[in-house]
Amino acid sequence: MSFIEVENKVRSILSGVDIVKVSYEGPNLCIYVKRPTETVLDMAGEVAKTLKKRVVIRVDASSRFPEKNAAKIIKELLGDAIDDVKFENNGDVYIYLARPLREREIREISREIFLKTGWRAVVESGVPKDGVKLPRHEIVGVRQVYHQAYSQRAELMDLLAKYIHQEPVLKEGPITVTFLGAAMEVGRSAILVSTTESNVLLDCGLKPSQYDEDFPMLDLVDIDRLDAVVLTHAHMDHVGCLPFLFKYGYKGPVYMTDPTKYQAFILLTDYVELKEREGLQPSFSKADVEAVIYHTITLDYEEVTDIAPDIKLTFYDAGHEIGSAMAHLHIGNGRYNILYTGDFKYGKTRLLNRAVSKFKRVEMLIMESTYGGKDDVQPPRHEAENALAKHISETVSKGGKVLIPAFSTGRGQEILYILNKMMDGGLVPRVPIYVDGMIVETLNVYLMYPHYLNPEVAEEIYGGVNPFTTSGNVVIVDRAKRVEDRINQVAKIAQSEEPAIIIAPHGMLNGGPVLDYFAQLAPDDKNKLVFVSYQAEGTIGRRILNGEREFVVRSLVGGESKINMRMEVVSIPGFSGHSDRRELMKYVEHIEPKPKKIALIHGEPSKIISLATSIELKYKITTVIPKVGERIRVL
Repeated sequence: MSFIEVENKVRSILSGVDIVKVSYEGPNLCIYVKRPTETVLDMAGEVAKTLKKRVVIRVDASSRFPEKNAAKIIKELLGDAIDDVKFENNGDVYIYLARPLREREIREISREIFLKTGWRAVVESGVPKDGVKLPRHEIVGVRQVYHQAYSQRAELMDLLAKYIHQEPVLKEGPITVTFLGAAMEVGRSAILVSTTESNVLLDCGLKPSQYDEDFPMLDLVDIDRLDAVVLTHAHMDHVGCLPFLFKYGYKGPVYMTDPTKYQAFILLTDYVELKEREGLQPSFSKADVEAVIYHTITLDYEEVTDIAPDIKLTFYDAGHEIGSAMAHLHIGNGRYNILYTGDFKYGKTRLLNRAVSKFKRVEMLIMESTYGGKDDVQPPRHEAENALAKHISETVSKGGKVLIPAFSTGRGQEILYILNKMMDGGLVPRVPIYVDGMIVETLNVYLMYPHYLNPEVAEEIYGGVNPFTTSGNVVIVDRAKRVEDRINQVAKIAQSEEPAIIIAPHGMLNGGPVLDYFAQLAPDDKNKLVFVSYQAEGTIGRRILNGEREFVVRSLVGGESKINMRMEVVSIPGFSGHSDRRELMKYVEHIEPKPKKIALIHGEPSKIISLATSIELKYKITTVIPKVGERIRVL
């Protein structure tokens, strides 16, 4: 449909509305009206449904209240619930709240602000004031980067509008999928989907290891012809190489959810800072991380969006961490549909809902296989929690400390939530729970976006409760910047006589704050190391599980030191954010409609082969096992 046809259709549907201008801005169809009315808001959904476009309604600049007057009205409506307000030239006002509000309340406030001031309100929930105060400089940093780059964002949206909404030149032709990483391995997830018209990259991660970094095969990507990047979630094996694209010239959009935007910034900024503190050269700079943020376009779950002339993107809840998404690509006018799971959990956890399994169309399923081995069956969650309580109680009774390596987004929050519930219920002794590293910063994200969590946890947060600190035993470790101060900070916790629980990233012991504590706690057999997540090949965590007890580690506090490990080690399956073997098989059984082809990735070779064999035997679906660098023609 030509733009003239689109504009005529808009004016026909909104026949009683005084329309000033209709234009494309990025993936959005923007309608500028003379006056803010109930009618235009009520009819916006009809426009979106008819034209299958994301619709944004704005009031012409001549009819909007001056910023000062609008700010006064916003203040009257929200009072001390406001944390910050940012006006932008296009007619949007960003309102950052000091407490969480339900989605229904946010919609009502946004509507009232629009009708009273003419400004389109983008309202973001805040953090409950009760409980432990969390450092939030990284949260503020995201907002500063985003708003300071208004001109760059406006330029991006203008360029995208000209590209996305043009008619495809070639409506037929091959569709290919190239696996740049995470094929027959865990790590460096990156998948290139190509048509005759477009190139879209799904994730761009690093492969975890103790010292080295393995990048995806980005030499197979022509950055000048890369049209979009889709990020499923913010773990380094999916996002760690993303700023590298911008360093070498990528200027296009990155699509992700709102929680993922904040978590990606926190994770990537921390990566740069840690490398610099260790005297190493990071692969990219903070400026490259900032470029990711102001090239980001955020989407909600199940919000259909054009990202190329022939590709529509829809995110679905993946259940892996807050904001994690499955990416559904609808290619052409119904030609082909690809579902990429990213990392997903097909089972409800303490914090999240289980992954979505029903879609309109799926021809190809690209599915992770981390726990695809025939013996990769995790125990029920209550058994895992009972085991955790047992090991904590045993260690505390001996006067020892429990060290839990946890991913900064996902496992860290899940374990912290569980520990608070256990202490509140008297299931474990009340000892300090020290929380270090990015787990502290990303806690804010969980409190800012309750609607991405399961209903029970969301209701706690909406009620003004911080469910991650209810026990009163949580001690937030705001990491000291100076090395000398950091050494003292860690030593005070690790060398104290009191028993304690310490949660710190990285979850595989291949870097980060956890190594600062590990280096000091490992020689003492009173202490216990508790793994609650997957340990990839090549990481210290996997080496420990394989029986190694002597090795050299490099930490910020201790530098490079030889460790003779005497602390007890236990791995508790059941807390993982990945689907186990049974859940992976159940997902293939339950997904609607059934895909014609499945590609298995993100798993060790033996596990992927085992899973592929079982899927073909039981469900009779063609299942392929791509190698790194392999390109598959799917149509």
